[in-house]
Amino acid sequence: MKRIARVILLLLLVAGLWLALKPTLGNRRLTFLPQHWSEYLDYMDFWLNLGAFAILGLTVWFALGALEKVLQRLCLMIGSITLMNLFLEAMQSSIPGRAMDRADIWAGLLGCILGIATGLAFQLFAVRKKSRTTSPQVLFLDQTGRLGGAELMLLDIAAARAADSEVALFQDGEFRTALENAHVKTHVFKLGEEASAVDKQAGVASALASIPAILDLVLQIARAARAFDVVYANTAKSLIIGGPAARLAGRRLIFHLHDIIADGHFSSLNQKALIFCANYCARKVIANSEATKAAFIASGGRADLCVVVPNGFQIPEERTSTAKTSALRSSLGIQPAAWTVLMAGRLSHWKGQHVLLEALKSVPTAHAILLGDALFTDEDRLYAQRLHTQAEEPELKGRIHFAGFQSDTMPYFDMADAVVHASVFPEPFGRVIVEGMLAGKPVIASRAGGAAEIIQHEQTGLLVDPGNADELAAALLRLQTDTAFSSTLARQARQAAQDTYALDAVQEKIESVIRHIAGSNKSQLLSPAIPLPKPPPCAA
Repeated sequence: MKRIARVILLLLLVAGLWLALKPTLGNRRLTFLPQHWSEYLDYMDFWLNLGAFAILGLTVWFALGALEKVLQRLCLMIGSITLMNLFLEAMQSSIPGRAMDRADIWAGLLGCILGIATGLAFQLFAVRKKSRTTSPQVLFLDQTGRLGGAELMLLDIAAARAADSEVALFQDGEFRTALENAHVKTHVFKLGEEASAVDKQAGVASALASIPAILDLVLQIARAARAFDVVYANTAKSLIIGGPAARLAGRRLIFHLHDIIADGHFSSLNQKALIFCANYCARKVIANSEATKAAFIASGGRADLCVVVPNGFQIPEERTSTAKTSALRSSLGIQPAAWTVLMAGRLSHWKGQHVLLEALKSVPTAHAILLGDALFTDEDRLYAQRLHTQAEEPELKGRIHFAGFQSDTMPYFDMADAVVHASVFPEPFGRVIVEGMLAGKPVIASRAGGAAEIIQHEQTGLLVDPGNADELAAALLRLQTDTAFSSTLARQARQAAQDTYALDAVQEKIESVIRHIAGSNKSQLLSPAIPLPKPPPCAA
């Protein structure tokens, strides 16, 4: 529509300049009309000018107007058209048979205001009509094509509103396939190797080297974001890119925080960059736990931006059959009667797989399944190699089973006798903890971060100090030997998880945030020039 309006505007300007600056002939401005018609039109000159400038103002609004910084745009358009009118009236005094007419200036000003006001009213009506009849259009952003915990959460959110949303990824992979299988429209915007290699522990040199690729992607996302009501950044890197892009596109941004912003998780530079982007670009920050929210605020994040919404889980109507779990045990080389512990998650030092292996030296009859792989960094891959070496030690040999990455994880949870979460740093949430609880398994978790919020010690699970292999071994032995306690713990855990983390209830909370932000965006269209609050200084 803007393109058509701009063509019409150009034609109107050419016609207007020709009529304003052409000489008269026998008191006739429109020389191609009969004498009596021309005289009648001259008599109606004021109203004709008002109508002509109303059409011009309406066309200018449709060609150049937008519902961002609207007051500034109105003043600029009205002022520019009035100055042009004054200039043309001044020019007419040098044309034979023509003179400056103040009435024409007033007619032009009033007509311009009328035309622009009509265009603005029409556009506002269209926006309000759309907002009443459709859900907010959301562009979700995620940095990776891999399926991690944050991506699984986004998969559920986007699938529930597939008709009104699209997902932009910065890398290709199985995540895109999963989204498309859920009928979610997905685009891959390549970030480039240097920028993709910048991780949470990146320093100044690698960050500077990635700037050209990041700027290019920011512009691409900004162009794409103009077709949506809200931009939703699902990861830290997507916030760094999506925040400035949303600002450029004049769109509100929601940041879903799945990480604890603190030392051990992020470098100092990345912490400052994240907090600055969240404070300056986001209109709401969804934290997946109170621990995540507390770390965000402690790092300098604005408390008024943050709301806590835990991850949600689809509760299956049926679990894995006994025949399938038996076959899975056999394929992994585990005897049917062997007491088996499952630890799920990417192979990374902070996840603490090495702590579990150390603890199992004191639980000689137990087997362990490590479900997951080294997904992201060279450091993770080196750690995975060390785990394989550790698993070959005489006290563990034959009892550690590496299952790798699996898209369908439910059979592994159903096969296990217990589930372990052993992160050595505070976990933002602890998705595998809830998955274990929903599977009706007793769970042992590290007493830190979001995990400590999910589990009530000795009621819905057991909590141990992070990195303490002896305490973890004692908890494993307790579950293995006290079967009555283990069964009670599992039953209570399953009920608590179903009551708290049902996907429908969580999605309803997130949808409420999306609608609130989209609604506030539209309700402030007439006053977007109000300056945003300045972010507080970042914590060092």
